[in-house]
Amino acid sequence: AFSNGTHRIVGDGMCAAALCIANSSMASIALTGAYDSMLEKLATEFGLPFTGPNVESGGTGEVVLPSERRAAGKELPGARMLRERVLRDGKVLDSGILKVSAFINHQVDVGLIEACGEELAVRLERTMPSKILTVEATGLIPAIFVGRHLNVPVVFARKSRPMTISDAFSVSYRSATKGTIQELIVSEEYLSPGDRVLLIDDFLAGGSTAEALFKLIKMANAKVVGVGVLIEKLTDSGRAFLSGYEVPMESLVKVAGIDDGRIEVLDEPPFVVPPSRGDADSAS
Repeated sequence: AFSNGTHRIVGDGMCAAALCIANSSMASIALTGAYDSMLEKLATEFGLPFTGPNVESGGTGEVVLPSERRAAGKELPGARMLRERVLRDGKVLDSGILKVSAFINHQVDVGLIEACGEELAVRLERTMPSKILTVEATGLIPAIFVGRHLNVPVVFARKSRPMTISDAFSVSYRSATKGTIQELIVSEEYLSPGDRVLLIDDFLAGGSTAEALFKLIKMANAKVVGVGVLIEKLTDSGRAFLSGYEVPMESLVKVAGIDDGRIEVLDEPPFVVPPSRGDADSAS
């Protein structure tokens, strides 16, 4: 709450999560939301410039995103290209794992991933990140292209500690693909209090990797502002598992099923870059 004797402004925040995954640490999610809510109300009350994740016209100035000026009305092809490639070249392993080694995580189709990175960047541009965080090695591939389009640095969590890292944030999680306990490590040099962090990865399945990245960011007293992935498996519980964090989540391809070796994906409409609000206002 804010009070100066004449004004009292209260921010509200909440966190909703299934009982099976809820824990006391999630209180920080509601607290962060309350801070943002209070700052938005302060900006409105006193005419202050504030460009938070939920503010499109912050206080005294318009927030016009680069993509809205550059490509308003343009249909981005990344999701369509990836969906076609998954259906054509994706393979289902006996363990129910979707193999995309031919174009993402062993051999890389650079043009495809660049188009996907641009689309994820535009979809999540309004989260206004200051950094991108991902996991070595395959998460780094889309993250670099997202970082290029958003013009922000990319940090990747390592799975082993090199000699060059002394002070670091570290967390353990269970890898769904390997079935083992893994460690993620990020140097304290590259995650700082106040950072606005966008998570980028190749897959979202059970959500254990993304949750581990959330924990690393919390250790740094930074803030997660969004999650973007190339492929989401709807048959797993990743989105529901992360829903309590209440951040924007974008996936380019949603796999609805992989039964009997057949891959089924949702046929979603193409993403079109929204018009620039600033340009629309000046034209009216």
